[in-house]
Amino acid sequence: MRTRLLVGGILLILTTQACGASAPSLASTPAADGTQFGVAGLIPRNFPHPSAADWTNLYETLPETGSLLGVYTSWSDSSETAGEIPSVVSAAYGLADRYDFIPVVVLGFFNDMPDGSLQASIQLSDPAERLLFQQTALAIVEKYQPPYLGLGGEVNRYHEAAPSDFDNYLTLYAETYDAVKSVSPQTKVFAVFQLEMLKGNGYLLGNSEKRQPQWGLLSRFGDRLDLAAFTTYPFLDFQSPDNVPADYYAEIAAHTGKPVAFTEIGWPSAPLTPFPDSPYGGSEDEQAEFIRRFFDLTSGLDLALALWSFPHDLGEGGHPAFDSVSLRNNNGDPKPALVVWQDLSRGK
Repeated sequence: MRTRLLVGGILLILTTQACGASAPSLASTPAADGTQFGVAGLIPRNFPHPSAADWTNLYETLPETGSLLGVYTSWSDSSETAGEIPSVVSAAYGLADRYDFIPVVVLGFFNDMPDGSLQASIQLSDPAERLLFQQTALAIVEKYQPPYLGLGGEVNRYHEAAPSDFDNYLTLYAETYDAVKSVSPQTKVFAVFQLEMLKGNGYLLGNSEKRQPQWGLLSRFGDRLDLAAFTTYPFLDFQSPDNVPADYYAEIAAHTGKPVAFTEIGWPSAPLTPFPDSPYGGSEDEQAEFIRRFFDLTSGLDLALALWSFPHDLGEGGHPAFDSVSLRNNNGDPKPALVVWQDLSRGK
């Protein structure tokens, strides 16, 4: 009998601080096919208790994984500042030129609650709050003209939790998309989907017996998805990289013709903490092998960007299903997977 681990949200809502000295311009160029690579999440070494030197190290080492940094946060820091640029976005852009990286911003609109439920951080049917959400997005594009802007992370999770409210999100997305494009036409605007759940799977997320494929959600956005963006953690369903089917990522192209983006990718380098004897989990060898398999299985896709989760392991208090998926240990020591990621993302 398989042991199930019920896990909550994958999208990390994190804040950071601007610190550190200048670094040389070292960010990697896109791969020969135009794909850009990087890491997701503002996770310095020794997280969640990093020093100022640890924050500096985070930004100085970003070029080792690519030119992109996934910056995922709530659309609003507080009710008092709703409509303004979130602090984590301002901090990231304040450091982007100095450390030569490109933020990939995704604004979340719901939170994971302790009981496993989801709670919207905006009244999606309220005209005033909808306007504030749009003002936030517009403030970002007017100030930074970003190449990428996500308006919702893992949105199919919210559809599963609150299907009656999802239409309100869809209309808000459409209105905000149009407003952003009128100011910054070159910004690629998108929503992020959780791929394993979209496939009707996600065993370790729970409820997989009742879950049906959700591919139809893509078409509900009409022509307002500039990228088909996903988080992907195949270890939620498969016990080894070899078990991941050959068409696992190719299937995406059967449902959308948009360029594909992976805003979070992960495979653990250790057994899952709560269930060390479970067949689910991983090892350092498995993690490195999954990276090789990921590049092989996505070779036929029009891949715009791919971000690994995370720069460092989460450490004390981290999520039990994701506390070893990173390319470096919590203390900053690299894992074998880091070299594999570097070689393949640079086309070696």
